[in-house]
Amino acid sequence: MSKRPNGTRAGQNMDEEKAKTEPPLPHPGPQQQFLATEAEIAIYGGQAGGGKTWALLADALRHIGNPQFGAVIFRRTSNQITNEGGLWDESMLIYPPYKATPKHTLDWKFPSGANIGFRHLQHEHDKLSWQGAQIALLGFDELTHFTESQFFYLLSRNRSTCGIKPYVRATTNPTPADDPIGGWVNRLIAWWIDQSSGYAIPERSGIVRWFIRRQGELIWSESKGELIRRFGRDDLPENDERQPAQPKSLTFIPAKLSDNPTLVERDPSYRANLLALPDVERERLAEGNWNAKVQSGLFFKVGRVEIVEALPVSLRMCRAWDLAATDGAGDWTVGVKLGRDSDGTFYIADIQRGQWEASYRDCVIRQTADLDGDCVIRIPQDPAAAGKSEAQRMTIMLAGHHVKTIPVTGNKVTRATGFAAQLNVGNVKILSGPWNQGLLQRLDAFPAKGMADDEVDALSDAFNELTSKKRVVVGL
Repeated sequence: MSKRPNGTRAGQNMDEEKAKTEPPLPHPGPQQQFLATEAEIAIYGGQAGGGKTWALLADALRHIGNPQFGAVIFRRTSNQITNEGGLWDESMLIYPPYKATPKHTLDWKFPSGANIGFRHLQHEHDKLSWQGAQIALLGFDELTHFTESQFFYLLSRNRSTCGIKPYVRATTNPTPADDPIGGWVNRLIAWWIDQSSGYAIPERSGIVRWFIRRQGELIWSESKGELIRRFGRDDLPENDERQPAQPKSLTFIPAKLSDNPTLVERDPSYRANLLALPDVERERLAEGNWNAKVQSGLFFKVGRVEIVEALPVSLRMCRAWDLAATDGAGDWTVGVKLGRDSDGTFYIADIQRGQWEASYRDCVIRQTADLDGDCVIRIPQDPAAAGKSEAQRMTIMLAGHHVKTIPVTGNKVTRATGFAAQLNVGNVKILSGPWNQGLLQRLDAFPAKGMADDEVDALSDAFNELTSKKRVVVGL
């Protein structure tokens, strides 16, 4: 996030009249470049902490004097909007000086009538709910969380009758080209990235290029006119609506933590946190490497795990389950019991693991809950329509226990990053038991294809529960 050098957030130290109309001042460098570009599509990203979300929110303020202006900024899930320190919290620190009124629908209404809203696209088909929409500013916070089809479908909704040329702004962190969800972003901005090293090419930052789609492929050029000459009609002006070739302009602007000096000053330990990440995530988030890929033996450094003979007396406990329902075959049902003590050390206390059919599986889960005692039980909720009713059934089955059913989204590697960071600095210990060797072998192999990863999913959920500071926005 970007703040002024005196520690106040941009916009708060402006006089009352300017606070109603002028957008806040960005930091010089990439943030300023992002807010100034005339590209129809601008992607801003790289290292974590570069002030990307602040820049996205600030850009939306440029047109709030237009009563017909509407902007929608998307995150993949609603939780990512309302989490502590997330998109909504950031907007609460930027938009009030502009006399905006927050709504319980996660919208900001400005005095002119302009509106900036935050929405999610958790499921692929959610894009279809935007049929017929007109969005002057289309924003994506963390673009690699969205699928390519979601982005380009929403691009068709990027239109305007309010007198402002429609445009797209997005933030992103690096993701390798073969990532099944966000790899398309890597391929989209490949020209701006050194393909041998994976790092952004500094001298190409902010350069605008043009593309059109032909037979499913994007064709690029340094100029709009060159694409029109190749694929359009010479007898029509470039901007004629009858012109069959309609190129779009795009640019990529890399960001580094050092480009956000206020965050560096206010939280000097933040880079140390990034450097404590597993090797691959550190390369992506601390160094901005788009080629960094997870390999077996690199994600979890299992040699740093200490085996202990007893647990501390007082631990906050969570048993998280990863569910399957085939007897003797297929995926495994796994329940991991993870504890956290007062100094922040994590202890893997127990694992229940088996290939059970649904009715016997439920008996094991209920029996385990009775034996665990004071322990939060976390059950994954399938995002499909039947997932909610199944979660309700499991909650009723476990009546008398503290049960949480949480929708699970995102890829396995991203979800496991927080837990891996703690394990890799020696902050995770395991209670001695016959299941230790199998667990360590599967952690060491993660994320190898064909290797069971059910325990990793359950550990990720238990860890996220024990570290959660989730907030709910109500009554705004």
